[in-house]
Amino acid sequence: MHSQITLSEMFRSYEQDYKTHMESVMYDLLKMSKERREDADKSFSKVSDELQQTEQCIKQMELEASTLPSSYKKELMETIKQYKRDMAKVEKDLKQLQLDQQEDSSREKLFNDRQINQALLKQEDRYIRQTLELEAAKRTAYLTEQQANQISINLHSQSMTLDNSIRKTQYIREDLGESNSLVNIMKNRIMKRKFIVYGVFGFLALCLTIAIMSWFF
Repeated sequence: MHSQITLSEMFRSYEQDYKTHMESVMYDLLKMSKERREDADKSFSKVSDELQQTEQCIKQMELEASTLPSSYKKELMETIKQYKRDMAKVEKDLKQLQLDQQEDSSREKLFNDRQINQALLKQEDRYIRQTLELEAAKRTAYLTEQQANQISINLHSQSMTLDNSIRKTQYIREDLGESNSLVNIMKNRIMKRKFIVYGVFGFLALCLTIAIMSWFF
């Protein structure tokens, strides 16, 4: 009787350890469901260790129950089966939580990738827009340079035309000066000729007067 009581106490001791580990596991699972992924990764390792310890407690309980009389063994084995079912449910919840964390991580990675892709697309669009603006500026500068060159050519041509006009005007002035000189010379000659004619007529008139006067006197 004393040996059976001692063995039963050992079973209860392992059972208490099992319950302690299960409570810790349940608490950690609840906490992990609310933690960030980085913190949850650390808790996964802790929970896995606790489940291993819980499994060892179940094995020790099975070992202790197998040594007890059948009247105790049947009842204890049913209890152990329930503990195994509870532990299997916890393991299933842990795996599901891991899957959820992985899905969240995948979604977060996908979201980050999308943000990175969007940022790259925006950067690429900005680069293309800047390139187009630069090309447009280059074309504008080229057209402006062409217009400036054309204006310079036109100004040079107009300057040459104006210089030619000025030279022609100078030639015309020179020709006009020569013409005026010729006109003045001709006027002077005409005046001289008039004086000579007037002198001849005066002389003839004087001679005629003298002749008439000689005739009558």
